[in-house]
Amino acid sequence: MRINIRYLVLQLFLLSSLISAQQSDNNKNQNDRLNLLTQPITVTVGGNFIVNGSFTAFSVQRLDHFITNLFIESQREALASLTQLETINVVRKQLESYPLRGIKLMRADGSEMNIDLLKFRLTGDFKYNPYLKNDDVIIFPDYDEEKDFIDISGAVNKPTKFQYVEGDRLSDAILFAGGINKSYENVNKAEIYRLSADGLKEEIIQTDISENIELNRGDRIRILFDENKRHDYKALVLGEVKKPGYIYLIAEGLPLNEVIKRAGGFTASADLYRAEILRNNVPESILRKNRLSRDFIERSDNLLQPETRLQLEQKKKLLEMMRLANITEEDTLFFNIDNQLRVLESESLLDFTKINEQDSDEGKFLIKDGDVILIPSKFEYVYVFGQVARAGYFKYVPDMNYKYYIEKAGGFAETAKDEDDVVVIKGRGKNWITKEIDKLKIEPGDYIYVPKDIPRTTWFYVERTGNVLGLIGSIATIVILILRVK
Repeated sequence: MRINIRYLVLQLFLLSSLISAQQSDNNKNQNDRLNLLTQPITVTVGGNFIVNGSFTAFSVQRLDHFITNLFIESQREALASLTQLETINVVRKQLESYPLRGIKLMRADGSEMNIDLLKFRLTGDFKYNPYLKNDDVIIFPDYDEEKDFIDISGAVNKPTKFQYVEGDRLSDAILFAGGINKSYENVNKAEIYRLSADGLKEEIIQTDISENIELNRGDRIRILFDENKRHDYKALVLGEVKKPGYIYLIAEGLPLNEVIKRAGGFTASADLYRAEILRNNVPESILRKNRLSRDFIERSDNLLQPETRLQLEQKKKLLEMMRLANITEEDTLFFNIDNQLRVLESESLLDFTKINEQDSDEGKFLIKDGDVILIPSKFEYVYVFGQVARAGYFKYVPDMNYKYYIEKAGGFAETAKDEDDVVVIKGRGKNWITKEIDKLKIEPGDYIYVPKDIPRTTWFYVERTGNVLGLIGSIATIVILILRVK
């Protein structure tokens, strides 16, 4: 069969023309639709919002997008003329307090919609965030933050207080609180605390969450749960242990010997005499923890107090201790010294050398969540100071007495007192020893202090002699008076 070439070409030409015409019509329709969508429209905003009036919008905009842009621009203009940071923060807080719920959208055709932008932002459901149309009117409600509220806490992810609108139910409150916290168990009941209008009476409503009861303005809700103590309990061990770092604990804590065992035990360089525990029960320990392990402590939040706060805490403790005291004025200085040491050392007075002894109290001492255990390296030095040629640390040498270290410090200075007045201050306990120090064993960490022989002028002795003679004269006068009376 012979094919008519001319006829085939004509058919292809007609088909091509038809397709081209259809594409042209489609493009024209799309352009018309796009022009219609991007054509400016007018939207009016009223009520409790940062600005009121009629503004330009587009049909492709949803209500939340339009409101957000309008708020940002209006806030920028409102804050532009302010210079004081405190004032800016106050004004910004006031501007940001516009309601997100109970918003009324009125259409030009007379229909109305209740808008809940808070639900939209939490759920992403666009039924709460419709497209705008020409001549829409958006009215923000007035509401009292102190009275038009619902408060929810308990087994929820984000305990919160939110704006109440008519028709709110328990499920709405749970939604705004971020849902049920899955780390809790047996979460199926709630308690609703409902005050009377005068605030003097309270009704407690117990309900199953599944009943999803309707709420009243001012309700306070507790989502009940069984206590879950699966928290991140841990203590930090630093210094001379074989496996330093965090040691995980149980809720009530672990004995000190078990914590050290989990840290791998002490190294050969550990100085157990100077080991200590820092705990959050005193502000001083909190401050030291932060300084010693600034990059290591993860949960120091709001525990760290300023220096001024520490000083106030110390004064408060001292006043509490002194309020009912019966000590003399002379004793007060020494009491203050001992009391400050008590506060600063806290639990650091534990004897770590005994923690591995069977049934020792030190080994059973419970390490709690947040504690820090510091195990320093052995300090093989003796410190010499006072009236010597060169004060400082000198390497400890076994079986050497105090004279050896004074010689290492360059010997006695010209202003030093007699050799019998030298004081040895023990590194452990800080005891001052002045008697029979020739026989005293010097240990690493000890201090040797050489007092100063204070020079006295002639007038010093004249004044002292005058005071003594005056005292003798007074006594003699009293004796004479007594004799005369007799």
